[in-house]
Amino acid sequence: YSVSSPPERSGRTIAITVRAMPEGLLSAHLVQGLAPGTIVRLALPEGDFVLPDPPPPRMLFLVGGSGITPVMAMLRTLDRRAGENGRAMPDVVLHYSSPTPDRMIFRDELHAMAERHDDLALHELHTDLDGMLDLADLDRICPDWRERETWACGPGPMLDAVEAHYEEAGLADQLHLERFSLDLRGEGGEGGTITFRNSGKSIEADGATTILEAGEQAGVGMPFGCRMGICHTCT
Repeated sequence: YSVSSPPERSGRTIAITVRAMPEGLLSAHLVQGLAPGTIVRLALPEGDFVLPDPPPPRMLFLVGGSGITPVMAMLRTLDRRAGENGRAMPDVVLHYSSPTPDRMIFRDELHAMAERHDDLALHELHTDLDGMLDLADLDRICPDWRERETWACGPGPMLDAVEAHYEEAGLADQLHLERFSLDLRGEGGEGGTITFRNSGKSIEADGATTILEAGEQAGVGMPFGCRMGICHTCT
């Protein structure tokens, strides 16, 4: 899960934003079953989907659904800095795709933020009514998108399309992606003997078994987070 709050000087409070999914055991537990006061263990944050300091003067955010979560931390930080310094927010264009207006996370807060800052342009696309984002429309939504650093987060097919669009334009270096899921439908490896150097333990594993799972079967304790290959804790 992504941190959705701006950094606090006290360093004692963070926020994550979780949408309970019907098939999501953990997300449903966090939203509906986790009582206030419960102690949870957190690993250090991972990933490079962050803003540089100082941020670029012009930015584009392309988000879909819950992909707004990590971007919200960035927008809240920019909003707070602008309020503290009495200066304008950098030139920001946010394109947010959601199935319906009611499914748009942070909708009221984003509208209020856009009203406070003339340099924040908010574009909404409700995909159940208007269809998916056609990247050919970027020239209309943000005519100078080629000159902007871009951060994109959302469903896998959307990110695949954005990545291909930027590669075709020769702008891959200007694009930052955050994926919440991976395509794990590959055929796997060939299988064989895995030897763990620190412990000296070995185990035979087939090509469908991950090294993490094989290590656990062999009694080797390894750090892990998502168990899906997204957070890279196990690497």
